[in-house]
Amino acid sequence: MIDQNNMPEQTITLAGRGSRLGAVLIDSVILIPILIGIAMVTGFWDYFITRAANGIPLSLNENLIAFLVGQSLFLLLNGIFLANHGQTIGKRIMKVKIVDMDGKQVGFLKLYSLRYLAFSFISQIPVAGGLLSIINVLFIFGKPRRCLHDLLTGTQVVVHA
Repeated sequence: MIDQNNMPEQTITLAGRGSRLGAVLIDSVILIPILIGIAMVTGFWDYFITRAANGIPLSLNENLIAFLVGQSLFLLLNGIFLANHGQTIGKRIMKVKIVDMDGKQVGFLKLYSLRYLAFSFISQIPVAGGLLSIINVLFIFGKPRRCLHDLLTGTQVVVHA
């Protein structure tokens, strides 16, 4: 029988800002080329570039489709890692993971809906969304190294050996 009182306490080490940035960059380097490839194959790329060159914004439906394709691809690439380990591909490579404030794994639905989906959706709002996205990221420079999405979700990113 294992005596729970004599077990060593697990130490939680917050992930460094550099490893968190590295994880986001890795995720982006994987995701963006695939999204561009999908856009090129479907013809959306030429359509988008032509409209952008002429200063014509995408319609609400077009933005919604692009958003849903992006979220679907994100989940396809990272869903299993997030559900099983609290990691995206980039976080896995950088050896960090997302946990709650007690160091325990966070449920997938909470993790995805609050930490990723909510902020991705908010970032789509013209001007205000971009401003909130910048504020979200700048929060990492505080002492607890937690972005707004971490505060909303009750998570922290820690070193994972």
